[in-house]
Amino acid sequence: SGFKLAIYGAGEQRSLEELLRTNFGDAEVGSLFTKVKFPTGGATKFKIPSEDDPDVMEEVQEIVGVILDHHRVNALWLEEFRGEGNPPQCFSPDGRQGFGDPGGLCKPCKYNQMDSKGENRKACKNMWRLYILRSEEFFPLVLSLPPTSIGSFRKFLKNLTGKFLDIHQVVTKITLKETVSTKKIPYSKAVFTIAGTLLEEEYAWVKKYAQEFKRVREKFLARKDKEATAELDLAEEVAQGDPAFEDFPF
Repeated sequence: SGFKLAIYGAGEQRSLEELLRTNFGDAEVGSLFTKVKFPTGGATKFKIPSEDDPDVMEEVQEIVGVILDHHRVNALWLEEFRGEGNPPQCFSPDGRQGFGDPGGLCKPCKYNQMDSKGENRKACKNMWRLYILRSEEFFPLVLSLPPTSIGSFRKFLKNLTGKFLDIHQVVTKITLKETVSTKKIPYSKAVFTIAGTLLEEEYAWVKKYAQEFKRVREKFLARKDKEATAELDLAEEVAQGDPAFEDFPF
């Protein structure tokens, strides 16, 4: 696959936590991740900030890497979409505990129940966030899947399990395809395939690093308060604004 694992052996010199403390000190870290923009309208290219100028978005056909971690993300917008992303009134960085209005536990929340926004639809958008370690990189980028692509990711996990493969054993390729809703509205859908498998020694390193990454993410990087709503991924704005989503029971 041509994938080169930058973290292989790197942990002998320093830990991820040590690296973050060295570079950022005790300052509040709003967001360390490069965020991928998930397109609307059936487009088949992702957008990623340029390394030379973060304000410039570069289009890419695919994202290839090892998925270090993944988890639920929920967001609630009660107001109608006005053409640009705006913070939701309630946000959950883990799909369990919401912050904002109404806040509280997600599972029993009235906005997270079916039919809370019309027949067979939820008012709260249930999404999924992936942390992807690309070739020759030490820190993952973030891709937030809109509701319309969660099924594709779950199917991929099911296929891995059927092959008796751990998600950390494989290099995953993520592409996009144009799909049309029941109301003939085009939207973009993620497609997951296996681009390669890691050597046994590489897999051992990735497994160890993924455990450290999750611990550090939960300790230092997860925003556990209402301010998290101000730093939503662009992909989460897609979940608010793409008209194709109105056809699905989220």
